[in-house]
Amino acid sequence: MIGHQSNANNEGQDWARERLRNFIDDHPSLPIYRFALIAGVSRITVASFLSGKEVMRITLTKIAKAMGISLEKLKQPISEQEYIELRQEEKACQK
Repeated sequence: MIGHQSNANNEGQDWARERLRNFIDDHPSLPIYRFALIAGVSRITVASFLSGKEVMRITLTKIAKAMGISLEKLKQPISEQEYIELRQEEKACQK
């Protein structure tokens, strides 16, 4: 079936995209190109993913590993508790 795209492979990529954006925003000394080097993917792949393109599961796995979280957690929305912890860390770093 040509042209058929499985949504099962792409589930959670919007949440993964937001988690990656938050991660990069929370680490100002870690620009996209440096994160891409750590993750073992090209900076173009990371930039394309952040701008809305879908990526393969292996790419998401590499991104999750570089962020220090599981693939499952990467593809889930940020919980309220995680959000509170992130804001507390951010305030502590600003002092």
